[in-house]
Amino acid sequence: MKIKLPLTEKFLWSLYKISDKTGDALRQVFSPNFGVRVFNKYMFYGYCKDAWYEKHKKEKERKNFYKLIQKLRDNGYIKTLKIKGQKAATLTPKGIEKLFRVELKLIDKKKRKDRRWQMVLFDIPENRRKHRDRFRSALQYLGYKKLQKSIWVCQYDVEKETKELIKRYNLRPFVEILLVEKIGLG
Repeated sequence: MKIKLPLTEKFLWSLYKISDKTGDALRQVFSPNFGVRVFNKYMFYGYCKDAWYEKHKKEKERKNFYKLIQKLRDNGYIKTLKIKGQKAATLTPKGIEKLFRVELKLIDKKKRKDRRWQMVLFDIPENRRKHRDRFRSALQYLGYKKLQKSIWVCQYDVEKETKELIKRYNLRPFVEILLVEKIGLG
């Protein structure tokens, strides 16, 4: 099941993959002339229509890129820093949480071969409301459906991801995972 991600999520995911491969701290340097290049072949022919189009197309791409960075910064997903006189961007805790949700969306969900259903039962206290709400939305991303308010079922093989989710939000005392043959009265 493929999910189409919004542009901001695609961009955050790309930054994460880049940092994951380099093993370095996540930072992306944005120079003032990022993406603006006029190819040398146009210099010889003067500013013909193609050269003008290419120049303005690159300028528009640069502006759109900066708008995307501004939107991510305004939403609190990244913050910009000055490192050795250049601007850099780093993920905030809110951005990391967003990446976690993107990762859940991208999981390739396959139905269980044993045709059983995973059932999650939880009773999370009110003082952990934020974690409870995040847990519910993450369950939806994993393919769970609400049977009752705190009983969710899933036909996909996402047991490992569900356990990681419980561990991430530190909900072990409040959550139980069951594996059931069928659901219903029949």
